[in-house]
Amino acid sequence: MIKENFKSLIKALDKEFEAYCKLKELFEEKKEYLKKAKSDDLGVLDNKILEMNNSIVKLNEIRKTIGAELIDENACMSQFIKLAEEKAPEFTEPLKERKVKICKIFDELVLLNRQNVELLKHGIIITNKMLESIIDAFAPQGCNYNGAGKADTHDIDMWTVNKQI
Repeated sequence: MIKENFKSLIKALDKEFEAYCKLKELFEEKKEYLKKAKSDDLGVLDNKILEMNNSIVKLNEIRKTIGAELIDENACMSQFIKLAEEKAPEFTEPLKERKVKICKIFDELVLLNRQNVELLKHGIIITNKMLESIIDAFAPQGCNYNGAGKADTHDIDMWTVNKQI
């Protein structure tokens, strides 16, 4: 029974790892889109990322269910490895290998996500500066116009003053 649970756990970890690899590919693709300013494609890609995230959540639930049968729903890889050492040593090395692979891909995902966030921030700053330039170029200079919609000059100001005298 315990050996079957470890086999199921390893299969679940492999599926989870595959999903993380696909998520990494999507993050890399997003990074390229951000660098090339392909904003039209980002929406579609973000939907793919959300779908992959939902798949990963489901895979995590499967792993938790198997983990609950072995130890506890919230058991970590170190606990699984320790149990394998005690009860089923043939699964110790495969579990250690998967732990290393999953930890490595987590680090890569975190790095890619941080890079993407920084690229987004940079894109927002550039977009804001471009908008400010456009607004400044096309905004009417209200303080330079009088009530008749004509440009105010000092001559007109003088005329107004002379008229009042």
